[in-house]
Amino acid sequence: MAMKGSLKDLQLPDLVQVMSMQGKTGRFILKNEEENEVGYVYLEEGEIVHAEVGDIEGEFAVYKIAPWSKGEFMFEPDVPPPKRSIKKPNASLMMEAAKRLDEWKVLQRKIKSVQAVPHFTIFDINDKRKMTLNTSEWLIISKIDGKKTIRQIAEEVRLPVFEVGKILYGLVTAGLVKLGNEEG
Repeated sequence: MAMKGSLKDLQLPDLVQVMSMQGKTGRFILKNEEENEVGYVYLEEGEIVHAEVGDIEGEFAVYKIAPWSKGEFMFEPDVPPPKRSIKKPNASLMMEAAKRLDEWKVLQRKIKSVQAVPHFTIFDINDKRKMTLNTSEWLIISKIDGKKTIRQIAEEVRLPVFEVGKILYGLVTAGLVKLGNEEG
């Protein structure tokens, strides 16, 4: 059964639930109008076995696609997956996707757009506080040049935007980094 529609009406978690109950095998093609991206989610007997969007695949691709609400989807039955990149059950994937969506809403208090450009803040020379950074924070800091957007940094370090956003949220909260105007 081929199916198509708007992501405004049905998002990935709803679509997976419908196809999962029917034990369908096939491929969802999802188009995100906001970011001009296309994602693919493959099912075998109702279970998600592979997903990809851009150069991201597996669980992280599902987490990126799940919140899309502007665009369209199409389900093509009986399209086999090119490979298996996901072993988690659908319920676990969708719960993690929902958790990440909730976390992203918190992150958006400080990160209004992934097109924002991180800049270093200027410290008072008399500020003697000590700060310890982990490897991921150092990786992100090493890419901040006052020109690259959050999305561009994520692409450069090959991490999902969500993960880079979480790290930058901590750096902004600590007062080490501020977010400037969007690129463009």
